Amino acid sequence: MATNTRPRDEMIEANSIRFHVREWGDPRSRHALLLLHGYAETSEAWSDVASDLAREYRVIAVDQRGYGSSARAGDRDYTRATQVEDLAALIEALNLRSVTLVGHSMGGANAICYAAEHPETVTALVIIESAPEVLRSGVEQLRRLLAVGDSFANLDEAVIAFRDFFPYANTEQLERRVRASFTVNEDGVFVWDFDPVFRDATVRPPEPDPGQRRLADLWDSADRIQCPTMIVRGAETDMLTPEAIQRLHRRIAGSRVSLIEDAGHPVLTDQPSALALNIREFLQSLGGL
Repeated sequence: MATNTRPRDEMIEANSIRFHVREWGDPRSRHALLLLHGYAETSEAWSDVASDLAREYRVIAVDQRGYGSSARAGDRDYTRATQVEDLAALIEALNLRSVTLVGHSMGGANAICYAAEHPETVTALVIIESAPEVLRSGVEQLRRLLAVGDSFANLDEAVIAFRDFFPYANTEQLERRVRASFTVNEDGVFVWDFDPVFRDATVRPPEPDPGQRRLADLWDSADRIQCPTMIVRGAETDMLTPEAIQRLHRRIAGSRVSLIEDAGHPVLTDQPSALALNIREFLQSLGGL
């Protein structure tokens, strides 16, 4: 049983990108819970959930390309297919024999695709607030969040700007969410902690090559998932409908759905303890992980 719940930070080269990974638990285990954050977040968003789960498991959270301390893509290639290639290269670089993938939003989509492409590696999958069909209202709310300001003088100022977007989070959770989206520059100012291109609606990603287009249809990837899967939805989400979740549930054979009360789309911010408990109970029900 893993007992080391203090995080360790490391930089790893994979798929020609330098990645920041944060790890908890027993580094000797060749199985890990690999946590993938959503759009406009960093690995910091997982801090509460990861330290909780690290009591039993090796846990690794990744800053995906362009986010946090990971390198920006010079060619602005942030396509899903490239992110999935990153994931494959990271798992190899970390020398992991198998993984439980846990992904939120964008990270959930990447996890679905990787699990479909690498069934021999993924022993379990947790998809949080991610589905092939999303609501325009949720996307617009995320855009409004990204437009609250270019920088903030201090943490309190950023928390005030974020508060309306996270009605189910308390002040401590809001502070952690701010730290998962911002970094402090050399002038002590809070600035967004990811490639500025993510806030520029006029920028279009490069066209994927034919080999990458296989991951364009998330439903196709969902159909090919073979591992035990839990689909998590925030009860107050503005991003997904219950119908979209149920359709995903039907398409992933043997999957189960978990509803987290008093949580919107950012479940890991709103209810980290409840989310960690749901993940733990799911994995314990499978045994042997």
